[in-house]
Amino acid sequence: MKFKKIILFVLSFFTLALISNAQNTTIAKEQLQMYKEIQSLIVADSIYRDFLRRQLSKLDSLSNKGVKKKAKFLVKGKPVIPFEDTLFFVHRRNNISALQRATTLSDSIVEIAENTLYLIDSVELQIFDTNYQLVYQEIVLHTIDSIDASLSSMSTIELAKFRQEKINHALRDKINYQGQVSGIIALIGLVILMILIVVINRVYKVTMIKVIRDEKGWFRSKTVKNVRILTEENQILIARYILAGIRIAFIVILVSLYLPIVGRFSPPLRDFSDEVFGYIIDPFVEIIYAIIAYTPSLLKIIVIILVFHFTIRIIKTFAKAIAEGRLKIHGFYPDWVPPTLKIIKFVLYTFMVIMIFPLLPGAESQEFRGISVFVGVLLSIGSTSVITNAISGIVITYMRRFKIGDWIKINDVMGEVVERSLFVTRLKSSKNEIITIPNSKISESNTINYSQPINRYKLIIHTTVTIGYDVPWRKVHAMLKEAAEMTEGLIAGEIPYVLQTSLDDYYVSYQLNAHTRQPQKIPRIYSKLHQNIQDIFAREKVEIMSPHYRANREDNEITIPDYKLMKDEEVPETKNTEKDSDKDTDK
Repeated sequence: MKFKKIILFVLSFFTLALISNAQNTTIAKEQLQMYKEIQSLIVADSIYRDFLRRQLSKLDSLSNKGVKKKAKFLVKGKPVIPFEDTLFFVHRRNNISALQRATTLSDSIVEIAENTLYLIDSVELQIFDTNYQLVYQEIVLHTIDSIDASLSSMSTIELAKFRQEKINHALRDKINYQGQVSGIIALIGLVILMILIVVINRVYKVTMIKVIRDEKGWFRSKTVKNVRILTEENQILIARYILAGIRIAFIVILVSLYLPIVGRFSPPLRDFSDEVFGYIIDPFVEIIYAIIAYTPSLLKIIVIILVFHFTIRIIKTFAKAIAEGRLKIHGFYPDWVPPTLKIIKFVLYTFMVIMIFPLLPGAESQEFRGISVFVGVLLSIGSTSVITNAISGIVITYMRRFKIGDWIKINDVMGEVVERSLFVTRLKSSKNEIITIPNSKISESNTINYSQPINRYKLIIHTTVTIGYDVPWRKVHAMLKEAAEMTEGLIAGEIPYVLQTSLDDYYVSYQLNAHTRQPQKIPRIYSKLHQNIQDIFAREKVEIMSPHYRANREDNEITIPDYKLMKDEEVPETKNTEKDSDKDTDK
């Protein structure tokens, strides 16, 4: 029994011990949780409470120390020196060192004096909580609190007003000094500007007098193919306009540079002057940078141009040899050299432009592409007739219809070829009229060349007269030949001849043919020939007017000439022929 009681007692003891241990553990956890919450609150507010403790400790230490300790703190302050003189001293504030506060305030004061339009006493004093702030245009420059006041042995409001007055006074003196300096510089610059303008005007007047007098003969009439393009008066007028433009440009540049340069010495105008100066200088700087960036492409363009240039020079050398006859190519005539050279140069220049085009500045821009498409559309719409004339000009060239200096006739137009281009041909008539004919019209028309036959053949001119049947044809032949022999411009050694081209109802058509080597005088030759024909026919009393019968003839008059006049004097007559003729007459 005793043993059982002992066992029960031990078990109950251990049970109570376990229960009490569990309760103690729960209480310990709750205490630990509360401790953690208290620690988090302490940590959350630790910065502010530490700051307050430090401020209280400083105030206590300052209140317990004497004047010597205060003087020691004043010596540790950093001076604020925005310009040359020290305004006041500042001390450490919270986590900001005294040196940082002094430097920041000095820089702010200098920035106000140099970069803004300062008005007198513009630094204002404002209250913020228990502190005072010095504000300029809503920007806080400096903050004064009770610590600054205690370190300076002044009340907070007195210290704030003292520093406000110091800053305003320093700014006022600095602005006044800058105004005086900028005014002197502006006056000196204005004097220099006026001197330069006077010098420019003087040079302009002297140059203008030399241009008008033209003592060295700089200006002479410019003519191209006997056409006056620029007279001396026009050249002098253009020179005067150019000189006036140069003078105005120099004056504008000087004035534009004067304003920003003078403004640089006036802080309130410095921003404005920098902006104006930027408008003048920035374009030139951008151009220089653009040129530097474009240099590789520019070198490529130069190489391409040089290659094509020397290629064309080599081709010109061969062309000159062919034109002078030193080099002969079978089937290629020397007069083909100029047009062929033009075509080759056109093709080469076209390829050169195609190669250079992608290397031009802005070639990849949409604007440049739009302009290229627009130009292409215009060329495709308006170049139909141009292309037709160009192709016709090439065809005419290689068909060798005519060359410069030939006398030709196209339809009813006759004249000397004075110009032959890819698109048009110009003729000079016998009346000195310049007639322009599109090459497409020439290719569609028949061309008579009066100059080419004279090199191999003799040019034959002809005229026709109609004479009645009553005039013997031999007599007409003799009169026409006599008229041709009397005409100047016809070849003397060549015998003209007459052809009877038709036997019409009322008259006979006689065509006189004569030789000449002067196609340029054809109108005059025809005129003189017709005059001689009229004179000789009048001398022989032969009417050139052809008869036209509209009624019965009176007295049965016939127009058959006398047979004796019809005999050929050069052929001798025999007796047999006379007998035969007699028989015929008897019959």
